[in-house]
Amino acid sequence: MAAIKQRKTKYSVIYWYVNEQGERKQKWDTVDTVSEAKSRKVFVEFYQERYGQVIVPNEETYFQRVADEKAKTGKEDGTDEHDSGSEPIRRRPPTPKSAVTPQKDDITFSEFLKHYVKVYGTSKWSMSTYSGKTGLIRNYIDPYIGDKKLSEITTECLSEYYNDLLSVERVPPANRKKTGECVAPSGVKKIHDVIRSALNQAMKWNYLDPMMQNPAKLATLPTMKKMKRKVWSVSTFREALPRDEDDILALAMNLSGCALLAFSCSLRVGEITGLTWDCVFIDEESIENGNARVIINKEVARVSIEALQKLNERDVLATFPAQKPHCTTRLVLKTPKTETSTRVVWLPKTVAHMLVEHRKKQEELKEFLGVDYHDYNLVVALENGNPVESRIIRKRLQVFCDAAGYERVDFHSLRHLSTKYKLKLTQGDIKSVQGDTGHAEAQMVTDVYSEIEDENRRENAARMEADFYSPTAKNGKSSATEDIGEALAAILKNLSPEQLAALVSAVR
Repeated sequence: MAAIKQRKTKYSVIYWYVNEQGERKQKWDTVDTVSEAKSRKVFVEFYQERYGQVIVPNEETYFQRVADEKAKTGKEDGTDEHDSGSEPIRRRPPTPKSAVTPQKDDITFSEFLKHYVKVYGTSKWSMSTYSGKTGLIRNYIDPYIGDKKLSEITTECLSEYYNDLLSVERVPPANRKKTGECVAPSGVKKIHDVIRSALNQAMKWNYLDPMMQNPAKLATLPTMKKMKRKVWSVSTFREALPRDEDDILALAMNLSGCALLAFSCSLRVGEITGLTWDCVFIDEESIENGNARVIINKEVARVSIEALQKLNERDVLATFPAQKPHCTTRLVLKTPKTETSTRVVWLPKTVAHMLVEHRKKQEELKEFLGVDYHDYNLVVALENGNPVESRIIRKRLQVFCDAAGYERVDFHSLRHLSTKYKLKLTQGDIKSVQGDTGHAEAQMVTDVYSEIEDENRRENAARMEADFYSPTAKNGKSSATEDIGEALAAILKNLSPEQLAALVSAVR
């Protein structure tokens, strides 16, 4: 029997053989992927069962040798007869189906996707990503092109499929009602990303010719208009804060946005709902010294029970009890999605004092409810201590906008506003702002910065109008020019004759 052992990023198939001296030795055959290892293991066991405890050649060498013997004897493969005194030709055994990589004509796209998720998805994806991508496969890929052979997944096929998806009704998230809306171009793009990744692996694992081009690469996607996110102005946000009577929403808004025009946390909604008191430092000394801060190292997310099981609760710190029977998902407290998401963010004093008052109210509520309060040590929690799901905060913001007469914005736009304001406040210090936001790539921050640059350019045009083109400008000379001239005259006046002579010489 052979065994498989993982060694860092590689996989080894381990088996025993007997050398020419009769000594029992161990052999390690190392491959890149677990699927290759499984295939090799099956072949090793088949070969040693037939030929004894010997070193096992690779599959290509073995089958080529059999083919050569067949060509040499002129006999059909598998004859046991003697031919002109030659050694008997061993019958070539039927190749075990799992011994070699399945051929492209032998597997459907749906079957391959199951293998792709099992081998690639469980090792590479986070809990939330696993839930999202398997949902796309189950709802949009398997029902429509899953029955096709893997070899039939062509560029033309995918282009037609993507276009047809636009008329497919969108499947709502778990425990949510249908809206009647169809799949949007942005949704098609997410489905395309899954298919492209799967086909890349198909070529790496030799299910498809590795020399061919990924069929998804050149497929035509529906035109996707880049929608500019609606974001409040700083003045609108400042005006809205005192009008918000929803304590949970007000606190979340301050943690997400730029509370009272000062620095704030720029947190994602899942990071806000996952913040625990042990990661909040708001003692009097810290606040007074400007060292009040929070540590962002967790987030609340809703994931499928399947993801929990398949990934063995990887990255999950706690699983909250289900609030409804027969629920197929669970709310979990988990580590952030990227390493850069784990960070320290310093608080403005105003927000720190808000947290102090919030903790007092929470402690009073905890004492009042007693055993009916579910204490998970969460900063942002429902009245009974249970976690606040992100959709609740998003819904409350929509209700607040409608009631107060403000333009509807999604909650994530407050994080966008905070990033924009901090960039302007720091005069474009991208790295420091990136440290607050936890973006893995600086490009995400610079995209926001480009908006600020446009604003500055508009302001420059206004300044030029007032300084150069306005009737108050003297003889076409701007006040800025006059200021420069006056400053230069003052400098020259203070130069010694020697310095002045040297300056004139240098100019010449």
